[in-house]
Amino acid sequence: MRLFISYARVDQPYCIQIVETLDVHEVWFDHRMHAGQKWWDEILRQLSECDGFIYLLSPDSVESLYCQKEFAIAQSLGKFIFPVLIKGDTPIPDALKDIQYADLSNGLDARAVKLLLNSIYMAERQGQQSARSTASLPSTLLKPPPFDPRTAIPEAAEALDQGDFDRAVFLLKQAQAHGYESRFINLAAMLEEAEAALNYQTYVREIEREYDNIVALVRQKRTYRLGCEAFMQFRANVPDYDPQNLAAICLQTLPDIEWCDIPTGKVLVEQNGSPLAQTVEAFRISKYPITNAQYRAFLEAPDGYYDDRWWSYAPHILQWHRDNPTPMEPAFAGDWHPRNNITWYEAMAFCKWLGTKSGLPITLPSETQWIRAAQGDWPRPFPWGKKFDASRCNTRESGLRSTTPVNCYAGGISPYGVFDMTGNVWEWCTTWRKDASTHNEVGRMVRGGSFVSPQDRSDINSFFILKPVYRYASIGFRLVYPLV
Repeated sequence: MRLFISYARVDQPYCIQIVETLDVHEVWFDHRMHAGQKWWDEILRQLSECDGFIYLLSPDSVESLYCQKEFAIAQSLGKFIFPVLIKGDTPIPDALKDIQYADLSNGLDARAVKLLLNSIYMAERQGQQSARSTASLPSTLLKPPPFDPRTAIPEAAEALDQGDFDRAVFLLKQAQAHGYESRFINLAAMLEEAEAALNYQTYVREIEREYDNIVALVRQKRTYRLGCEAFMQFRANVPDYDPQNLAAICLQTLPDIEWCDIPTGKVLVEQNGSPLAQTVEAFRISKYPITNAQYRAFLEAPDGYYDDRWWSYAPHILQWHRDNPTPMEPAFAGDWHPRNNITWYEAMAFCKWLGTKSGLPITLPSETQWIRAAQGDWPRPFPWGKKFDASRCNTRESGLRSTTPVNCYAGGISPYGVFDMTGNVWEWCTTWRKDASTHNEVGRMVRGGSFVSPQDRSDINSFFILKPVYRYASIGFRLVYPLV
C-alpha cells in the first residue's frame, strides 16, 4: 500500500522511526522544506497517488495548518485514514473521534504496532476505494496554507516569540520563496535562528519521548531493572533531564562513593629486578576502601550480588559464583570499616554492578594506578613521606588487631587525599602474574599492607600475589575509573 504520512516537523525523528517500521509498504512523507508552490504541488500529487493517509497526532500536528489541510484533502479524496497518536496529551480532532487510532505515545510497542499494521492490512483486503482526482475538489481546498507576503515577517516574529518554530520556519521559507527583500532585515539570519530553535525543539521532543518510555518501564515491577538500565544509558547522554527523578528511584540502592582525582604522571615499577618508569593516565580513585555499608548495598540490591550478569564475563568465574552462592560475612562489624573476606571475583562483580548502575567504567586499580595514587610525583615508601609513623596508619605496630573505620587516619593520606593506602586492609588490584614456564595465571596482586602487617610489609612497594578465590580478613578493595 502507498502511504502518505502527515506530521509536525518537531516530531520528525519519531516519524522516521514509524516509517522504518512500515518498510514493507511504500511510504512517503514530506521533509518540510517549505519551498513555495512547487512544494505544495508535490504534496497534492502525493496525496492524489497514495492509498492511505497516516496522521501522526501530536499537539503540534493537530494545530498545524498544513497538517489540517493535508487531512482534509485526503478525507475528501476518500483515502483510507489511519490516525496514530504519538503524544498522550493530544486533543483528538472531532473529525477523527469516531476512527480507531493506534496509540504509539508510549513507544513502538508490539501491541500498538500490530494494531496499525492490522488496520493497513484490513484496508488492503478491502481493496482500493473509489479514487477521486484532486481536480474534482473545490479550488479553495487545494490552495496551500494561507500566506500573505506583507505580514509574513511580523507573523514569523510572533511565532518565534511564542515558541511556534515550525510555523516561523514555514513563513520565513515562504517569504524567501516569494523573493522577499529588505534593506534592513536579514531574512537569512532570521531563518537560521528559527531553524536552529526548531531543531533544538525537535531534539527536546525526542528526549522527552525516550524519557517517558523509560519512566513507563521503571514503574512496572517486571521491567524495573530494564528501565533503570535504560535510564543509566540515557543519563550518560542527557545528564540534566530527569523531571520524574528516576535517579532517586534507580540509584537508591547505590553506595555513596567519594572520589579523588589523580592527574597523569609517572611511577617507578620494578620489573626483572630493575625500576622502570611508566606513565599513568589520569583517573579517579575511591577516597576510601569499600566499606561494609557500601558492599551491603550490593548484597541487598535486587539486581546485585546474586545476579549472574556480574559474573558472566568468564565461564570459570560464573561457575565459581554458582558453586559459592553465599558471600562470607565480614570479619569486623561497623558500617565504616573496610569490607573484607572478599575474593577478587567478588570485588570485580561489585565493580561491574556499580559501573552498570552509574554509567561509569568502574574497575579495580592496576598496579601502576595504585602506586600513583599512593605516592604522587616522587617515590616515597609511605603515602605521607619517607619515615614510618604508627600514628598515621593501622598496621601491626598499632596493636589493635582489627580493622578500623576507613576515615580514621587523616594524617596518613596520600598526596591526593586518598586514605588507608598503608595498613588496615590489603587491596585487590587488576594486575596479575603468570608462571614463567606455563604462562598460566598464578594470581592477582594485593597492595598496601593490613592491620596484621608489619611496617616493612606495609609500604607502597610491598605486594603479594594471591589466587583470586582467596578470602582473608585482611584483604579488601577500592575502585577506580579513567578520566577521559
